[in-house]
Amino acid sequence: MATRKAAQIELKQRIYTLVGGITPVNFILRSRHTSNKPLQYFDGKLNRSLRYASNQSSIFEDEQVGDVTLPAIVFNDGKLVTRPEDTILQEFLSKHPDNGKLFVEFDPAGKAEIELETIEREIEAMTLARSMEIEDLEAVARVVLKSKVNDMSSKEIKRDMLLFAKSKPETFLNLANDENIKLRNLAIRAVEMGVLRVAPDNATVTWAKGKKEKVVTVPFGENVYSGLAKFFKTDEGIEVMQAIVNEL
Repeated sequence: MATRKAAQIELKQRIYTLVGGITPVNFILRSRHTSNKPLQYFDGKLNRSLRYASNQSSIFEDEQVGDVTLPAIVFNDGKLVTRPEDTILQEFLSKHPDNGKLFVEFDPAGKAEIELETIEREIEAMTLARSMEIEDLEAVARVVLKSKVNDMSSKEIKRDMLLFAKSKPETFLNLANDENIKLRNLAIRAVEMGVLRVAPDNATVTWAKGKKEKVVTVPFGENVYSGLAKFFKTDEGIEVMQAIVNEL
């Protein structure tokens, strides 16, 4: 087979680390294809057998000629540092089937970018948590903390939601912008404050005072508070919701 052109690889030091923070004293990466342990790369047409030989100009076994020198590829304490001139080794590692599964190339710039995005999302979530009305924070807290919210003060809710926003910013932002959660919280508060009453069948909702007229019957199998949240979005439900807000 005709020898291909050498791969164009930027000359620079590259560092590779084992996935999962594993740091054995010495870890030897498989570096040649065998029938028992295949090591191949699909080039778009064929599966090509890989073999790292330090005295060859190709990583593909079918392009290597003459005697081959087969050094071990060793990760020391979970890390492998390659020199800028180690282009054959770097190309071999880039096409290795365990790349991304067993080991990855360490990218300081990429890591910094990810960390920056994480910090920015934390700030965004915490800023939103700090500016939200306590009623809206309570709605999010009910999803996260469940019934514990009933025994918490406003300051405790705000503190815990700020901590939650920092630890799980994406989840907090999604919950805070979910209209159904706020409506569900209004339904829970209406029942707890004695404005609405849920019948023993957990489906029929009535006014708790006066003639105790029926407000709505939630479909069988649906959570009663989720059903009320949906009902509040209807024309009739909007009027009911306004009446509840006036009572609360």
